[in-house]
Amino acid sequence: MISRDPQAGVTGIAARLSPEAFRAEQEALGQCWTFLGFEWQVSQPNDWFRTMLGGRSIIVQRFEKGISAFENKCAHRGFPLRHEDRGSGPLICGFHHWRYNAEGLALGIPECPAQFRVTPREVDARLKRVEIAAAGPMLFGRLAGGPDVSFEEWMGPGLPILKHLAGQVAPSKAIYERVVKANWRYMMDISLDDYHIVAVHPSTFGKDGYLNPDNVHYARFGAHSAYLPGGAPGALDAMAEACARGDYTPHRYRIFQFFPTLIFAIVKIADALGDTYWALTVQRLVPEAHDRTRSISTFFPLAPKPEGGGHKAIQRRLTWPGMLAGFKYYGAKVHNEDNEACEKLQASARLDDPTPYLAKHEERIGWFDDSYRRILAGEEVRA
Repeated sequence: MISRDPQAGVTGIAARLSPEAFRAEQEALGQCWTFLGFEWQVSQPNDWFRTMLGGRSIIVQRFEKGISAFENKCAHRGFPLRHEDRGSGPLICGFHHWRYNAEGLALGIPECPAQFRVTPREVDARLKRVEIAAAGPMLFGRLAGGPDVSFEEWMGPGLPILKHLAGQVAPSKAIYERVVKANWRYMMDISLDDYHIVAVHPSTFGKDGYLNPDNVHYARFGAHSAYLPGGAPGALDAMAEACARGDYTPHRYRIFQFFPTLIFAIVKIADALGDTYWALTVQRLVPEAHDRTRSISTFFPLAPKPEGGGHKAIQRRLTWPGMLAGFKYYGAKVHNEDNEACEKLQASARLDDPTPYLAKHEERIGWFDDSYRRILAGEEVRA
């Protein structure tokens, strides 16, 4: 059955063309739980990294009391607190040396009694705080002001899946990062589209032709969705239950799109030397402008590493570096093919773009559009 978008035009098309519409969109989406990075990026006290959330620059920093996140603006005069992407050091503003604690309170204000006639606590200057939650080593955040939906309610069955699989991996240097001259929605939509693979990926994903519709199963949970090939109704819940028990092992390709900007995939790399090698891809789209998106993908070995010094353990230690390098090359090739298509879509985008026809293998785009409209309207969405 052919489906049409119930509203004229492409959903969110104004935010793909106008900086003003993009800023309004990002302000609303920043109130959703959004993947920010990994806990190991702030492994030691005072470690920090800078990223974007809701169109704003934010800082994620580890303090002695744990990890906190704030908007990257001093409460005094709005000066950016951090100017690099990562680093380590106390949270001190470079404009007037105001120093902040783990709660974002300015407790170190130079010459405070002389300048303000009160103590720093009486000034009570605070940074705008970002709420933080974690799924294993994965850190998520949201801005204040949105619907009161807990992290657990937002993630639903996706939470035990993220915790179990991401909890098995260690920091990886297999990272592919690229700034794409296209709106983030084009990039998310193409990840939700299994109909383009033959035309766009003729030598990679599409080399075996179009997907067999009988082997395609999509699952929707809240604002999110998953492709579970070979699955059936209930496959998502069964996987979540196995992950919660800790006994899930990869056996099929799986891809999850977590609204708004996280793509999480389980991929078999190869059957080799009597062993099977699985990998995990974690991709974050960082909207930087209406026509610019930073794509960051990290590739992890997923197969468990045998303990001790047996034959299989030695074999994996020797073969994994090459396996992961090959997988990163393949993944980067697929990403680049998608990115080029998205840049062409961006270059030709207009407000009067046609209402899309959505094929069966584009069903998840319609789901995403529906969630996008509901969230921008201020509705609560729970998984």
